[in-house]
Amino acid sequence: MGITKRADSLYVEFRVVDDGQTLRLAAPYEGGKVKRWKCHTLKRELAKQQEAIIKTNLLKGIVLSDSKAKVPTFREWAKRYLELSEVKGLRSFDKHKRTVNDWLVPFFGDRLLSEIKVSDVEAYRAGRMRDDGKTAALSTVNWDHAVLKVMLNKALQRDLLMVNPACKVSMPNPQNERDRILSEDEWKRLCDEAAPHLKPILLVAYRLGMRYSEIVNLTWDRVDRERGLITLGAIDTKTKQPRQVPMTADVLAVLKDLHKVRYLGQDRVFLRDGESVTSIKTAFENAKRRAGIMNFRFHDMRHCAATALRRAGVDNTTAMAIIGHKSPQMWRRYNTIDATDLRAAASKVNTLITLEAKRAEEAAANHAKS
Repeated sequence: MGITKRADSLYVEFRVVDDGQTLRLAAPYEGGKVKRWKCHTLKRELAKQQEAIIKTNLLKGIVLSDSKAKVPTFREWAKRYLELSEVKGLRSFDKHKRTVNDWLVPFFGDRLLSEIKVSDVEAYRAGRMRDDGKTAALSTVNWDHAVLKVMLNKALQRDLLMVNPACKVSMPNPQNERDRILSEDEWKRLCDEAAPHLKPILLVAYRLGMRYSEIVNLTWDRVDRERGLITLGAIDTKTKQPRQVPMTADVLAVLKDLHKVRYLGQDRVFLRDGESVTSIKTAFENAKRRAGIMNFRFHDMRHCAATALRRAGVDNTTAMAIIGHKSPQMWRRYNTIDATDLRAAASKVNTLITLEAKRAEEAAANHAKS
């Protein structure tokens, strides 16, 4: 029947037939009843998009009857959302679950999904605090916002919502990209101060750029000491893409030594007192403190490895495959240009200038002789 306007919103109207299970478009001779959907917008182009979606769903017969349809509360939907197989399969599921249960549900609570507005999302962002009562970091707020968007999109796909208000609120860039890498002296000091169980972990991270979880969960069946390769399966990587990581000579030597003294019954490569390493936080912080290294995180080791690959002349495609980056943008973010690279570039330019000057002198000399 078209789009109508009221003070609060545009509405989409269709004549439908309700069989008690689903709604379908009424034929001209059937009459039917008028069913109205609120668009939650005053923009006609957005309402037209929703009109097309509703009409398609009515033709498909997937719009529930009024007697069957029930808009859940946010709390009810949160419970269903966390039980979805595609959500439970996320590598970040535990973090999703904490965000939903500890922050989103307490805020949105028993409001119906259809009652959540843009202003509510903005209020959540503005009022998000940390556990200690201080204002949460922008990156934390953006993470919560992203989870909320996914939750409401899943509801949208199931016709529990007509529009996702979280998609209408922007997420400012936190500008938290890091470019910290270790100098050769810092790397030596860190290794010297590291605890015995930490040294090989640091070496693998620094030379190969593997992620922390990829390292501490590494098993001997993934290590090919003959070919000098570490083969990670899709289950091992953050990107869920298998990859092969070539070992440098020093990494290979260390892993061969560890294999000689491995514990029977333990398939993990990196152990402490015969048990799998579960955390290096304290050992890493102590090593940094003793080495006098500031503003450096374990994840920054990936920056070090990516930068070393570029300095070694490894092409971008191969380097991305080794580090495990899926996009050139991410590769550029981890590939750090520092003062050493700038000095090396200046040296190359100076060499070129000298060569060009020499060639000019030789050309002038030859011209004078002729």
